[in-house]
Amino acid sequence: MILLKLNKSDIYTSVFFNDYDDFKVNFEKNLQKSDNYEIRFDLFGKKDSHTLNNVLDYLLKNDINYIFTYRSQNNEELLDVYDKAINISPIIDVDINSYNFKRELFNRSKLMLSFHGNNDDNVGKIVNTMLSVKPDIYKIALNYSDLNKFLDDMQYLMKFKSETGNKIAFIPMGEENSFLRVVSGFFLSDIMYASYRFNTAPGQLSLEDYMDIYRIFKL
Repeated sequence: MILLKLNKSDIYTSVFFNDYDDFKVNFEKNLQKSDNYEIRFDLFGKKDSHTLNNVLDYLLKNDINYIFTYRSQNNEELLDVYDKAINISPIIDVDINSYNFKRELFNRSKLMLSFHGNNDDNVGKIVNTMLSVKPDIYKIALNYSDLNKFLDDMQYLMKFKSETGNKIAFIPMGEENSFLRVVSGFFLSDIMYASYRFNTAPGQLSLEDYMDIYRIFKL
């Protein structure tokens, strides 16, 4: 039996923009540089090298804490983008199905290895597969349709975290599962994601939503 203990996870606001100018304007006028961000560069309107280099340079110069995420079915494109971000970005999120890197490349960036799936995916098997890579952060994002399956998976991951000390990002997805994101953030997940102008995943809450909930529970 795992004892439930209230936890306050780090919240990363997931952002994407049309181009570098749009990115810069938002960080100068609308966003707090002291907050945490997920940079969804794959969702940018312009994804060329010039835009990428400018974005990474701005984030570095302004000492912004962020997760860099890029999703692509084009392996050559994926490797090219991550090659520029590795060891500049504090955390690199790589989908397990796209992982084709030497682990030692991540000597300054933390590696978040992520799995995205559905209610019936076996969390134990996912974790065991990730163990062979030894990521710094284990991210599991499943679209749940069964509350009991969510609770079983959360208990499994709580035990895994308790026994190993590994950091976990456990993200319940689905339009009806916003509350499960809160539950995960309260009891397990070290990292949660918030929306900015648009959701980057179904069921995502805004940073203001999380802050309101935390105030209720005095976290």
